[in-house]
Amino acid sequence: MITWMQRHRKYLIITLWISGGAFIAAGPMFAIGSGSFSGRSADSVAKVGDVEISVHQMNTGYRQLFAQYNQMFQGKFDEAQAKAFGLEQQTLRQLINEALLLNLAEKFKLVVTDKELSSNIASTDAFFKDGKFDKETYQKVLKQAQLNISQYESDVRRSLLLNKMMEIFSPKALPLENEAVSMALYINDKISYKVLDASMIKVSSSEEEIKSYWEAHKFEYMSEPSFQVEVIEQTTVSKSYSEEELKEAYENSKHEFVNEEGMIKSFEEAKPDLISALNTEATNKEALRTYISYKKESLDPSVSTQAFSLSESSNPFGPEVLEKISKLSLEKPYLKPQEIKGKFLIFKLITSKGSEPKSFEEAKAQVAEALSAEQTTEQLRTLAKNSLATFSGKTSAFLTRESIAKLPPLAEHEAAEFLEALFAQQDKRGFIELKGNKIVLFNILEQKLLAKENNTQEKNVLRLKTSLLNDGLLKKLEAQYPVTSYLKGN
Repeated sequence: MITWMQRHRKYLIITLWISGGAFIAAGPMFAIGSGSFSGRSADSVAKVGDVEISVHQMNTGYRQLFAQYNQMFQGKFDEAQAKAFGLEQQTLRQLINEALLLNLAEKFKLVVTDKELSSNIASTDAFFKDGKFDKETYQKVLKQAQLNISQYESDVRRSLLLNKMMEIFSPKALPLENEAVSMALYINDKISYKVLDASMIKVSSSEEEIKSYWEAHKFEYMSEPSFQVEVIEQTTVSKSYSEEELKEAYENSKHEFVNEEGMIKSFEEAKPDLISALNTEATNKEALRTYISYKKESLDPSVSTQAFSLSESSNPFGPEVLEKISKLSLEKPYLKPQEIKGKFLIFKLITSKGSEPKSFEEAKAQVAEALSAEQTTEQLRTLAKNSLATFSGKTSAFLTRESIAKLPPLAEHEAAEFLEALFAQQDKRGFIELKGNKIVLFNILEQKLLAKENNTQEKNVLRLKTSLLNDGLLKKLEAQYPVTSYLKGN
């Protein structure tokens, strides 16, 4: 992401929603891990030093990365491939790297001035009308892209600050480096290869082996924190409003009622939405009154409550509400009205139970699966070592890093992973382990150099040197600024 930013500084943010396509309206949702939630905001997915990474940044970064891969795969990249490539983990890693730089920017006292921000926005072609920046176009474009202006400007300011940091550390390319790097980047390999996969391995584990594995790994199989709650659903208010009341409400909030073209609706067009909004506001006020009565234990006997047992895997109210409930205590058990799917709900915590190791019977299926996967990996690795010297496989055409469609039976994402590792190898014969319990045996039969364009050398060298510099700098920063992730599995 940092390297991409250096190449696309001027249009960094506005291109995200353009390239993201359908993912703007239906972007991925990232599950927040259980555990302690103290010391972070409700919408953060990670914290690096003093910098928090928000769900908004995570989703935006994911959409951008997805769009880059989709372009690479000529529009054939999908969510299954994204999962196989680990796009969520890649996005988080990139955002952590940026947050490390932002911590350093704070230490250096670097800032982006309002003038710099305005100049950047005013030079963005997407906001031009008749050849120059137009404020109404700016607002309309952001509205159509479902971007909040303050959030967008915050994102631009953040990207400009990152650009300043990267300019401080921008390296230069030397002639000898150009020549040396071209040798590595333009080499082609013809190989003999064979794919080994889990179907070649048969494993079975006894009850005793599974139990022994569980004993050694029991703290990896924890139950979810759970919460017993009472819930009151506020009865929806439905009132009749005079024409004067509706017109007054329209004048006060008409900018909130726009049509598909982004234009403000007329009073008559907005009237149904106005009535709905006024009823929602009235329902919220009634819910607040009910909440106060609930807290004072003076609830009207006619108001009914429902009991729920909530956990991360059994939660009809969404992750944000569960997080808020996790912060309640028996001393302060009440949660203010929450609007969920058009209804206002009031929560009271009754009991809570923390995470603890599952019993053997509860964890048995998961443990057996993990043990089987581990045994399969080990046996597959042994098979690869024993087969390496004598294997007979397919012969490829000459390959580059982009030859992802030339290595059957590997899927394109598997071929991409293999080729990236292959061109980093120094051995003529060896094997490369892929995700998903696959190993590719290879023997390099022949190598040749592609014709190269001299004007691309400096870009390649700069890209490599920047990558090396980033790695060293980021490792040093990570030792200084602690990284805490709230995403599951990260």
